[in-house]
Amino acid sequence: MTTAPTSPLILGGHSFFSELGNDPVPSPELQREIVRACLDGGITRFDTTHQPERLALGRALKDLGRREEATIFAWNFLKELGPEDKLDRPIPYESRHIDQLCRELQTDYIDGVVIHDLDGGSAEVHAGQESVARAWVQQGRVRTLGVWAPRADATARYGGDPAFTFMICPLNVDTPGAAATFELGKSQGWRNFACSPFVRGWTLDRMLEKAQTQEAGDPVAVRTTLADRLLRYTLYHPNVDGAITAIRRLEWVQANIDSAARGPLDEQEMAWLRGLL
Repeated sequence: MTTAPTSPLILGGHSFFSELGNDPVPSPELQREIVRACLDGGITRFDTTHQPERLALGRALKDLGRREEATIFAWNFLKELGPEDKLDRPIPYESRHIDQLCRELQTDYIDGVVIHDLDGGSAEVHAGQESVARAWVQQGRVRTLGVWAPRADATARYGGDPAFTFMICPLNVDTPGAAATFELGKSQGWRNFACSPFVRGWTLDRMLEKAQTQEAGDPVAVRTTLADRLLRYTLYHPNVDGAITAIRRLEWVQANIDSAARGPLDEQEMAWLRGLL
């Protein structure tokens, strides 16, 4: 089989989590086929935030026997969620948490651990969890560290630290201030990954309603056009190295790959998209 070139796309864990989208969560069998299609199509990076996402991805990669082809990101959202639980919030990393992450993902190591600042956490608590994560890198349990939406003090906190190599931040047509964060990431020499190209699925639906009032074409075609342009807006924004996107239908894997191959939006496409805001 010919190996597909590595894609700038990253499969988001929200593909496997019911709380953050408006399409049904795929069955375990469909999750496995989505992961297979991603790997076959060159999408080799996978982002997991909440526990159900880690469990789903770990199971899929284990069933496929393709863990070594995947680059996995994990976060400090560590609550064990039951069927009735909703979203959890980040908690500070503790030494024991690397065993939990690896167990849930069915792996011996994590490629990238993201440090999400805590709600109301003190500077000492933040420094403590960063120290824990650095120790995981030194132990070989984690390969690299990333930062969620770095603030203006990023240079003082992380500048020159080789353990930190990437950042993740929302960037879409509804986040005009995000460009400065991506400039900051590049100033640190990091790889910058954007997330939430469609904001949320329900936001995409609202934009679709407006687009359909302007277009006479088939509603499915209008949705395809809107999704394509939203994704390309994010992916080809200045200082972006990759985009995290949720995919809950098998046919969307190739659709996303095709969008990425089209390149940046032209002026007419950009004007059309901004007209929907």
